[in-house]
Order: sequence, then structure tokens, then C-alpha cells
Amino acid sequence: MKKKIIITGALGYIGTELCKLYSGFSWKYEVVAIDNRFVSERVNELKRRKIKFIQADILNHDDIKQFIQRADVVHHLAGITDVAYVKKNSNKEQDEKIKKVAIEGTENVLKSMNVNATIVFPSTHVVFEGLKEPKEDIDETEKTSTFLAYSSSKVENENQIIKSGKKYAIFRLGSVYGFSTDTMRINIMPNLFSKIASQNGKLKLFGGGTQLKSLVPLIDVARCFKFVEENEKFESGIYNLTKENTTVKEVAEICKKINPKMEISETDDEVPNKGYTLSNKKLLKTGFNFVNNLETCIQEMITKWSYEKFDKNLEYTFGGVREFIDDRGKISNYDLPEPINMIGYIESKKGTMRANHFHPVQEQKCLLIKGQFISIYKDLIDKNATKVTHVVNEGEMIVTQPNVAHTMVFTEDTIFLNLVRGEREHENYGITHTIPYKFVDDAEKELLSSIYKFKCRCCGSKKLKRVLSLGYQPLANNLLNNEKEKVQTFPLELNVCEECFNCQLSVAINSAEMFSNYLYQSSTTKTFREHFELAAKKYVKEFNLDKDAYIIDVGSNDGVGLKPFVDLGFKNVQGIEPAKNLADLANKNGINTFHGYLNDKAMSPIKNGADLLLASNVFAHADDLKSMAESMRELIKPEGKIIIEVQYLLNTIQDLTFDNIYHEHMNYWSLSSLNNFLSTLDLKIFKAEKIDTHGGSIRVYVSKDKKCFIDPSVQELLKEEEKFGLKKISTYIEFGKKIVNLKEQVIKNLKEIKKKNNDIIGYGAPAKATTALNYFNINNNEISFILEDNHLKHGKFVPGVKIPIASKENLKIKNPTVLVLAWNFFDEIKKNNKDITNDFISIKDLEKNSPSL
Repeated sequence: MKKKIIITGALGYIGTELCKLYSGFSWKYEVVAIDNRFVSERVNELKRRKIKFIQADILNHDDIKQFIQRADVVHHLAGITDVAYVKKNSNKEQDEKIKKVAIEGTENVLKSMNVNATIVFPSTHVVFEGLKEPKEDIDETEKTSTFLAYSSSKVENENQIIKSGKKYAIFRLGSVYGFSTDTMRINIMPNLFSKIASQNGKLKLFGGGTQLKSLVPLIDVARCFKFVEENEKFESGIYNLTKENTTVKEVAEICKKINPKMEISETDDEVPNKGYTLSNKKLLKTGFNFVNNLETCIQEMITKWSYEKFDKNLEYTFGGVREFIDDRGKISNYDLPEPINMIGYIESKKGTMRANHFHPVQEQKCLLIKGQFISIYKDLIDKNATKVTHVVNEGEMIVTQPNVAHTMVFTEDTIFLNLVRGEREHENYGITHTIPYKFVDDAEKELLSSIYKFKCRCCGSKKLKRVLSLGYQPLANNLLNNEKEKVQTFPLELNVCEECFNCQLSVAINSAEMFSNYLYQSSTTKTFREHFELAAKKYVKEFNLDKDAYIIDVGSNDGVGLKPFVDLGFKNVQGIEPAKNLADLANKNGINTFHGYLNDKAMSPIKNGADLLLASNVFAHADDLKSMAESMRELIKPEGKIIIEVQYLLNTIQDLTFDNIYHEHMNYWSLSSLNNFLSTLDLKIFKAEKIDTHGGSIRVYVSKDKKCFIDPSVQELLKEEEKFGLKKISTYIEFGKKIVNLKEQVIKNLKEIKKKNNDIIGYGAPAKATTALNYFNINNNEISFILEDNHLKHGKFVPGVKIPIASKENLKIKNPTVLVLAWNFFDEIKKNNKDITNDFISIKDLEKNSPSL
């Protein structure tokens, strides 16, 4: 026959924990929970745990008899716990109620029990509240001393049970502490102190906190009650159930240790007595062992009640933790942000798409068991929100917040578990739990599948962490010919590799789309012309180049990097430029230039044996980095040198120059990541230096001679990067958060400028302007048009925001406010355009909290 367990007061503090323990046995035992209250969620939880709930009052003998008379064990926990702790707080009406429920209720329980049943009853340590002097290690033989209704009724209950002739276990509980759910008893001292600590509050210690206390963890109380039921040889009797003997002040100090923000002060207020402690030696002799302790429980309560700075990410992923690996395989654990009650098993084929909906109330959690998908999501609460994407790989948990539209594009055959809290009834689809919201169509699905980068370009790892999303953006340099021209947008998002810390875009756009008709001319600005003139003289001197030296420039643009060599008398120069319009322009200006990319096809018409190969601001442009770097290695002599200039990731992060991120720049380099990558191709960086171009760049000197001398500058810069934090994922995540915060600041400051001067124009339409204007959502309502020195851009429009680009000669507005978008040339632009206005502002100034406007 099934063992029958009755728990009265089952929805209470101890009853809740006891029911949890019995839920592991309820499939085998008959467990009945009785309470005079009806708490919907708790009753539902009991149902899930296969425990029968009966709403009944122990004062009504007829209601409880039919259940209790069949019981093998009765855990009699029912009673009033909202009681006075000092005499001045008691009142006659409440005292009578406490006694009635305790004495009459216990009598009804005892009368209902069969002769062979056992009763387990919680008494209390306050049966000694009348002690005049503090006393320690009180054992079960000590004479009780009471003066309040609660403690007096407990003594009466003890006598009732002993005289009943039933098997029994009476436990004089210390102050029971510990976390529980909706049954939490906050008025218990350790719980109260933990609550105050969790709120960074102020704690007053009455009587200086010297009062002695006996304490016992909640979970151990429940365990002890079940221990009695399991142990047939357990002898009837009274037992002190307590674990720690301490002072009130010592409990406060533990709370202070866990949360130093809590304040503690001591007062002379009345305490009911100086305290006493109980001995638990008799209980320990039965074989019962405690498993919990005071500091652990206080830590749990403070942690669960403290304000948490929630991750504001609309969607995020995480992997398993506390992994255990042996020759059988691997165990990973996933800490869920909330409980679940339903699991959906979902299979999806490669090339298909799911979701295109949102959940108005529920958070979505999916554990990817097999395969891979691209997740696309959008905040529906923020009207200015844009789409964001990231990849979810095998073994990752993805969490999507409520009211966030999301879509899954499967790039492999995939299996995932949908972990649900709440209901997902099909008849409620579109009403309560899942609302259709199609924001990714088949064309976008195909596009994303074709352009997404699933592995690190440098080391091949799939562990790519999202750093920053600038939304879907157009190609930065592909200016529009007219305002109505349609433009395609792509995700503009930066990822960092968790293995080698290489930074790259989430997508790689076909080079032909970006470079077939490239409008950026390096020679437009005096700053760049002077930069390359100084560089040429530096290389000639440093490498002792004679006039017959063979010099190749990869990504040579309009020839700006080779022209200084030609002016110095070098005849043997070769440019390689993928943009036909720029290659034609360079050839027209006498710079020998090959129109094409540096790949296998380019190797035939271009002779190798270069003394010097330049790659200025193009090493970020290649998707197939390995092929390009190998071609560069083949083109130089054994003693030849490669010089690479790239925008410097450290400066981008330090100076928040996010607008240097656009689709042409597929990679974002530090010296560390460059060094890691080139070393895999038997190329060695032997010198490194910082330069000023593009808001901060680095120039690295590369050789294929493994024995070449390494300049100290390499190690110095590598150490500087490590100190800055470029080998910590947190550095990149913090950078992303800062950029998100800039947007609101820029919009706010631009509105203030608009109030002072309605005539705002821009100056400079480089690629960085496209990124910034689209991210900040600044259009021709805020900026009338943009002046540009490069005549190739005149008459065109910035893609996305559709701001017209004009020549300075056509300017008719008097004394406008000029917002300099090409901020790295701010001084030059301001100096050369004083005839327009005196009111120049850099767009970088708008990012500041207190800009000088």
C-alpha cells in the first residue's frame, strides 16, 4: 500500500519547503496538502508536483477527519504565525484566536489520527521567553517559561501530543530563516536583516544587538521533518531543532560583509529578553545532519532581493557553464533567467525561416541542440529601432525579450528546444502569447544567407561576439544619383572573435558592388597628400631605395601614394586599384595602374620582385585576407618590405570613432590581431608605429625574413594594447554600450543648434558621414545639404538619409551653422572656409554631454 502523508498548513513557510521535498516521492506516496487559504499559484504548483490540495480548516473536525484518519504521518504545521514578540504589541482578541487555533485545531488533528500514525509538530524556542537571565545550550529537560499567547499555546500543544498516546516528534525550532517564494516570513530576524541589506538600507540593533539567538535554516527544518517520517526507529520525544547559536549583531555583520552599502547603528530600545541558545546534541545523536548555513542563506536572500542592473540587450546568447568533460563526453549547465513549464522540440531545414512574430508577455528562450541560424530582431516599443542580427551556434542559449519581433533564418539543418514559461495554446495564437509580425521576407532571407560571416576571418573560430550594431545601412560610398533612387541596406555590425580578438563585420558585401565606381579620392585633401609625401621620403631614407627600386601600391586609389615616388624620380611604380574610374584617373595622371584586385588573376600581369609593397588603408577591405596577404608575400623580393597602414582599433574604441565602421571596412585591426594573422602566413612584423590618419591609424612594417631584427616598438605597442584591454571581451562590450548612449546625446544637441540657427549645412561627405547620419537618423529635415570639395560627389545624395551634396560655389545661404562631418579634417575645413561663416561645429562635439556649441 502507498504511504499516506498529510501536511497541514501546507501553504505556509515550512509547509512550502516540505511539499517541495515530497514532490520527489508523490508519485509513490499519497501526499495531501491541507490549508485554510487558497493561493492560486501555490495550489497549481502542488498539482504539478502530484500533491493533492484540500482547502479545509483544522478547526472544523468533520472537514479534516476523512483525510487525516487514513494518514501514516501527519506533519501538523497549521497555526497562526503573525504573533506579537513583546508584551506591549499583544492584544486580547488576537491572543484568544492564537490559542483557539493552536489548541482546538491540534485536538481535532489528534482525534482524527489512527492509532498507528505519527505526528510531527513544530514547537518553538520561545517557550523559554520568560527566562530572566541569558542562558546558553539549553537542553530538552529545561523547564519552560512563557508569558505570551503564542509560546503558551505551543507548550499546551506539546502536552496535548504527549498525552495523546500517538507516536510523535516535537521540534523546538530556533528562529527559522531562509529564502522562500510567496510564503516568505520577513519578520524573522535573519530574513529581515537580509531584506534591509538587499535594499542598501539602515539597520538599527536594539539593545546593541547583544541578544542571543538560536537559528536554523528553513531547508534543514523540512529535511528534519522528513527524516523522522523515513526513520522507523526514531524515538518519540521533544528535540531542539537548531543549528547556529549567535548574537543579533553577528547576523548583522554577516549582512554588512555581503553588502557593505548597508548601514548599521546601535540603539537602547527594549528587547524582550537578553536571549538564550538551545543545544542540538540530542537531535544530532539520531543521525540527522544539517546541510545549510547562515552566511550561505543570507547571501541567497540578499542576491535574490537586490536590485539587478538588467542586461538591456533585446536579445542575447550564452553558453553552458560549469562544464564537466571526460572520455564519455561533456555536460553543460544553463542557468535560466526564469522558470519554465513547457519545452517545444523543433526541427528546421537549411534555407527555411521561422518566427516572424513577437511575444507580448513572454520571454523566449531557445537552446540550440544542432545546427545554426541567423537571428534577426527589432524592438517594437522604440519607434526608432532598427533591425539587428547575430548568429546562434550549436550549444548556445538565445533569449529574446517580450515585444521584440524576431525571425530565424536557418543556415544548417537545425534542432532547438523552445523553453516556455506560460501558455502556448494554439487557439490563443495571435491573441495572448504569439503575435505575427513579418519583417523579414524571402529576399532578405536569401541575402543574409549569402553574405553572412560565420567564422573569424583570421583564426576560423565560430565564437564571434556581437560588439555593436549600427542597424541596417546602405553602402557608405555608393552615393545616390537622385533622391528617389532605391538603395539596398545591409546589417552594419561589428563582432569580436573570442579566441583571437580579431574584429570584423558580420557580413561581407561583394567587392564589385562597393568598388566598381568608387567616389572617394585620397588626393582631395591636402592633409593626405602631405601624409604620403612624408611617408615616401621616410621609406626612401629608411630602406636606402635607389631610383630603380620597384614599388607596388595595393588599393592605390587615384595614385596619391605613388605620386611622391614619381616626383622623386622613381620610374618603376605599379598601382593596383579595383575602381575603374580611379584606375583610369591615375593612368591619365601618369601613374601606371592595373585595374583589378590583388588575387591570383592579378599576379600574371604584375611582375614580382618588389622592393617595397604598400597597402595603405586597404587591408581592412578584403574578405579573403589570406589570399591577398599571400599574394603580397609573393610579389616582394626575399629582402623586400611590406608596409601596411590601417585604422587602429584601439583608437576607434578609445575615441568612440564608430563612424569609421562601414561595409568597405570588413576588418578592424589591432597590432595583436595583425600579428596573429600574419604569423600564420610566415610573415613577420618587425616595426610598428602610430600615425594620425583617419582619426588614428597604425603603420606596420612586414618582412618574410624570419630572422629579421624586431624593433622594440612592436613589443611596446603589444603591451600597450594588453594594458588597454584589447584581450578582454568586456572592453569591446563596453565600447558598444557607449556608442548606443551617443545617439540620444547627438539628437538632443542637434535640436539645440536648430533652435539657435535654422540654417544648418554639413561639410564633407566621406563614408564616415554616411555611417553617422544613418545611425543618428539625421536627414534633410535637420541638414539642408552637404558641401563637398570632391567634385565627383556633387549633385549626388547621401544614401539612406538622402541629404543632397553640393559645391561650395552654389552656396546661397548666409552665415549658416556648418556641421563638419569630415571631422578628421575639421581644422583644415574651418581654415579654408572662413568666407562662409564663423560658426563651425564638429559632429564629434555633438556626442559630448556639454558641447561647446
